[in-house]
Amino acid sequence: MAGLRMDGVVVGEYAKTAEAAAGDLDAAAADVGGEGVTSESYGALGARLGLGESYGRAAGALRRQLTDGAEALRSAAEALRQVTVRHDGQDADAAELIERAGRLDG
Repeated sequence: MAGLRMDGVVVGEYAKTAEAAAGDLDAAAADVGGEGVTSESYGALGARLGLGESYGRAAGALRRQLTDGAEALRSAAEALRQVTVRHDGQDADAAELIERAGRLDG
């Protein structure tokens, strides 16, 4: 594409940042509780209202969202790495073409 410039180092750093953020989300998902919460945890009224079960469902939903987010970030990081590799390959191909053209002129 004409006018499009890409700095492979910067894109590579974005990939590392996305990968690190995915790890943070994985850690957060592991920390989401819910174990040990029972109907009795909130007393008689809480048991009647189903607060323990509600908390468990909310914790499960949050865990899934964090896990999905981590997976999306890892996928983005991999895509960024692939872009960098392809871009570097195109630069190498262009350099080779220029070098060959120089040899033909000489």
